[in-house]
Amino acid sequence: MDSLKIVFIPNLPYTYRDHQRFGVEYFYDKGYDVEVLDIHKFFLPGYAQKVSIDYFKFDKYHEMDRENEFLEKISNLTKDDFIFFYLGSNAKVLLSKMRNTTDARFITYVGGSIPITSHPCSIIKKIKMKLYNIKKRLEKQLFYTDYYISGCKYDENMLSEYISDNTKIIRSNSRDYNLSLETISFKYHTKYCVFLDTDVIDASDYVLDGNTAHKDIDGYFNKLFKFFNWIKDKFHIDVIIAAHPKTRLFLNKEELDGIKIVHGKSAQLVKGCEFVINEGTTAISYAILFNKPSVFFTMKEISFFEHTCSFTKVLNKKIIHVDNLDKSTYQLFIEELNNTKQYEIYKYDYLTYNDEKINTFKILEESVFKNWKEDCNVRD
Repeated sequence: MDSLKIVFIPNLPYTYRDHQRFGVEYFYDKGYDVEVLDIHKFFLPGYAQKVSIDYFKFDKYHEMDRENEFLEKISNLTKDDFIFFYLGSNAKVLLSKMRNTTDARFITYVGGSIPITSHPCSIIKKIKMKLYNIKKRLEKQLFYTDYYISGCKYDENMLSEYISDNTKIIRSNSRDYNLSLETISFKYHTKYCVFLDTDVIDASDYVLDGNTAHKDIDGYFNKLFKFFNWIKDKFHIDVIIAAHPKTRLFLNKEELDGIKIVHGKSAQLVKGCEFVINEGTTAISYAILFNKPSVFFTMKEISFFEHTCSFTKVLNKKIIHVDNLDKSTYQLFIEELNNTKQYEIYKYDYLTYNDEKINTFKILEESVFKNWKEDCNVRD
């Protein structure tokens, strides 16, 4: 693909999920000169050791041990190259150094807004969000990106501090929307519902936040599997766990207490299921995109209510508390299965701009990289 080079910089240690949703696989398979520079060793020291999951490497993957080594590496890039970065607001200083080190053009893709960032439930969370936005407006801009890919209208606010008058905004789709375009239904011998695991009881994100796992993991599992068995009894249907991509509780497990566990196939599982149960997860997007009924639930063992509440707030749904399963639980469950009226609104608020069924990376290729080739031909 001539000399165009695309360097991807993920925000966390690299997984196969990142390989797919960040566009690396797409451009690699199409013959572009791609490279992944994993900076977690100096940017998030100790994370990979604390979060022991399956990480991914391929022939164009490189780990950077030190910041100066990384900056020296990208200093060789030219204005005909692109740095595709997935770094948040905590990387302003590093991005500023990168901008001063290389002539390459910068691209970021913000494609995963969730309701807690736009429609928080608690007063405390609302105040924190307002203060955060004020802080962003007052801070001096240290860095701007050349291209800002936004997956939905709320994504434009997520990293607005990286947008300047020189930034081209490309409006497209969320990452889940892209993955859904080529999803094939999961094949199973009988009807099933799917639990979208949020990894809520022992999430790897707790390492980033400096928090610890919830104490009563046994209590959580007891109630969770009691709920699964209640569903099997009431609806005569199997329950399958779609394990979170960074799960530690279900890592390397294919079954637990008679419940099947599937890894890396959340979209496929949702597309083939009868309905979805969840505690509040970004993967609920698949239920909306495939028009599958959904139920949100919680229990006293988890402190994830703010997330669950924000999802149900924008979807106009209710939360089922599974601490006590009784007749009213069943009635509410049925009501929630029939409540999908806000799906279409959610889709255009959080998952896509135009629902044109075109992959974001194809849009990027057509609007940016092909223009680059034309510019090169003119120069030649």
